[in-house]
Amino acid sequence: MTGLLSSLTSVSGRTPNDRRRGRILVSLSLGVIALLLSVGMGLTLLQPSVGRFVNLGLAVLVFASAAMLGKKGFVSAGAYVLIIVSGIGALSGVFLNPNSPFNMFYLLISVLLASVLLPPRQIWVVLGLCLAGVAGVLAGVPAATRTAINLNLASAHLTVLLVVSAFISFIGSRSLSSALDAADEARRQAEEAGRQLAVANATLEARVEERTAAYRQLADEQRAVVARLEESLRAQQRLNQMIADLTVPVIPVRNDTLVIPLIGSIDASRVQRLLASALQSLERTRARILIIDVTGVAVIDSHVAAALLQVAQASRLMGAETIVAGIRPEVAQTLISLGADLHSMRTAATLQSALAFTFNGGDVQ
Repeated sequence: MTGLLSSLTSVSGRTPNDRRRGRILVSLSLGVIALLLSVGMGLTLLQPSVGRFVNLGLAVLVFASAAMLGKKGFVSAGAYVLIIVSGIGALSGVFLNPNSPFNMFYLLISVLLASVLLPPRQIWVVLGLCLAGVAGVLAGVPAATRTAINLNLASAHLTVLLVVSAFISFIGSRSLSSALDAADEARRQAEEAGRQLAVANATLEARVEERTAAYRQLADEQRAVVARLEESLRAQQRLNQMIADLTVPVIPVRNDTLVIPLIGSIDASRVQRLLASALQSLERTRARILIIDVTGVAVIDSHVAAALLQVAQASRLMGAETIVAGIRPEVAQTLISLGADLHSMRTAATLQSALAFTFNGGDVQ
């Protein structure tokens, strides 16, 4: 039912005010048609005649035409149809019932219809038509009849009522139109603001997406750089370990003999690697003889001598004898001048003599 009423009262219009007036016109027309088809038809059936049925049919046709004009958007045309029909009905009552002048007062309905169906300025047009109709009635009724039914006095009162009603209707209609126009303007501004906001949101989302994509790409690049740096670091660590292993190589020459050739200068870190490599190799191989070849060491000072003594003592604790090979004359003089105590370990002039000593089954105890 609600959907049917919405469909019947839906109208076309350029502005919300036009659509509002159109819905009022359609609602009024349909309401009058419903009254004609119910109450009017009932009264006609009580005293049926061809004229009554014709009048009823014409009335239904007129109001149906007004409703159709309202639905199509021709609100003013449909409104004037209702106003003219109501005005004709009010003025014709004077001639149909000449004993009473009060039928003309129904012209107020035309002004009321104009106040809800027409723009404010057209209310004055309807007022002019009503006053012209009153003047026409006064001119068409004989003077004797006007005097007999006090038509002149009734017309004066009606004129005052029409003018006052039109003025009040004009003020109310103009206020309502102004409010509706303001509301429509506010709605348009809100829609425009909504469109601008949507555009701004879309632009912001696009920028955020661009920034997010840029940050994502930057993060990927940074991760790739970090991965390359980590791989470079691991490679550097492997290289450093390889270099460290090469700086203190441990060479097994027999099941019970290990040789550690030293080349270059010996610093504190290399001393630690020498000690660690020697002890780990002795533990792993169970060797009984450890030969440290210092032929390639350019300078042997007290620090190096102390390191060799430390290795020899640690090796003896693990059950291995340490032989220091490659002590050149200048190195021996340096060690004697430094006061280094080398009695706790064996020495050999060359690596070859140290190996020959071990291969010939020399006593290493």
